Amino acid sequence: MKLKSKNIFVTIVFLVFVYSNSLAQKKIVMLNGTVRSDSIVLQDINIINLTSNIGASSDRNGNYTIYASLGDSILFSSVVYKQRIIKISKSHVESKTLVVYLEQGINELDEVEIGQKMRLNLGKVSLPKGAVFDNDNISSKKAPNSRKFTDPTYGNSGVNFSEISKLLTNNIFQKRKARKEEERNIKKQKQIFLENIYNDVGVDFFTVHLNIKEEEIYLFLYYCEDNGLSDFYNSDEFLIKDFIIKQSKKYNQTKE
Repeated sequence: MKLKSKNIFVTIVFLVFVYSNSLAQKKIVMLNGTVRSDSIVLQDINIINLTSNIGASSDRNGNYTIYASLGDSILFSSVVYKQRIIKISKSHVESKTLVVYLEQGINELDEVEIGQKMRLNLGKVSLPKGAVFDNDNISSKKAPNSRKFTDPTYGNSGVNFSEISKLLTNNIFQKRKARKEEERNIKKQKQIFLENIYNDVGVDFFTVHLNIKEEEIYLFLYYCEDNGLSDFYNSDEFLIKDFIIKQSKKYNQTKE
């Protein structure tokens, strides 16, 4: 009889231990964490406790707060970052922190299903007496931000890529216009330069001294221009005539 009573006592103690350990594992704790990508903190990352269906999101400093128990699975997802699931371990529960790093990449959503509303059940949360909630760390319940899915400029610190594209296009257009204008001016200056030579040295210089036909004078000047006459824009008349005389000999040889 004594042996039977002892066995019953041991069984009761064992069941109490198992029950207490189970309660300890399922104890809900408040986890404070940060979401990062390398050294950059990430804002508006969707965070869902897949076990309890409780959700939150990271603030502008990448910080968030979510309630979880040992063994819960926490999903971190975003449009521009690869989703990641973290299973809550004993170290997470003891430290009450969860820092997560996400990799850049687009998550493809095959189907979007609107399920039941998520809410924070404070009736099951174990908190110290006199605990005060910090509004900055606890996410307020709010409707999904559809702008993240439709506006490509969202989350880019206010950078408007459409405006940047317009500015770049306009800048390229202005540079191209200025380049064409410069080319026209150079062509005009060359023409003026050739006309000045024609007027300064006179027709007789070409026809008598250089043996160039009058109707070929401009053709000869273009020949000189192709061979470097433009380099003498700022030179004196003597150097210009010397160059033209040398070119006339080559020009006349081509006509023979």
